[in-house]
Amino acid sequence: MYDLVRFDTDANAISKKYGFDEIYFFSEMKKNIITINNIEEAANHRNKKVLLLLKNYIYDEGPVKLVAEKRKACFLIDLSRVIKTKGLQRAIAISRIRTFLELCNRFGAFYALASFAEKESDIRTPEELISIGCLLGLNRGQGRFALKMLKHYAPSNP
Repeated sequence: MYDLVRFDTDANAISKKYGFDEIYFFSEMKKNIITINNIEEAANHRNKKVLLLLKNYIYDEGPVKLVAEKRKACFLIDLSRVIKTKGLQRAIAISRIRTFLELCNRFGAFYALASFAEKESDIRTPEELISIGCLLGLNRGQGRFALKMLKHYAPSNP
């Protein structure tokens, strides 16, 4: 299983310590991640093998269906939005991400889960991330699959 973090450190030591096969750094993956403001922009990138990081999870079936048909782009779900927020903001984030993941599952769109930890103490184990995925409406198998999707979109090392 794989994770994406925002800080730079020794990847091998960290990944083994927390039980990941590999940890990717945001700075290295930046060229494969497209940050989009709304879901309508996702349809423009459906023919590219990229990770789509949404700033706002709005319910719109059309673009999700278009991305799912091409089976190339993958939605990147930022779990730090759920982990770091509290109270009403957390409830809203959980609700929106849960509804978005239901759309992805209905149409067969790819999605990947990542913790986006900003320091080593923020890293969660794969089991914790799978449990957060369950909170978002995924079953354990879907959570495991979502944690393995990052590998397919990571830059290849020569």
